[in-house]
Amino acid sequence: MLRRDGTADCAECEMPLLPCSIEGGTVLLECANRHRATAPIPRDDLARRAAGSWVARRGAQLHAQHERWGTDDDVEEAHDR
Repeated sequence: MLRRDGTADCAECEMPLLPCSIEGGTVLLECANRHRATAPIPRDDLARRAAGSWVARRGAQLHAQHERWGTDDDVEEAHDR
């Protein structure tokens, strides 16, 4: 069950589980140790918005990393030279 801040506790290591995607009425959560869990989308509007915010921030972070690092095509082209 998600807390109002959109997180939960990992059953395996007790670290916080953070939402990483929302699909088909289910929130996929992942902890720093890459343990995964799922939870239904909360009915509470505040918790639902918090989970969506975690997913959006994760997406923005991944986008920034890809922008900073470039693509794998760039690496392959440099290797071929």
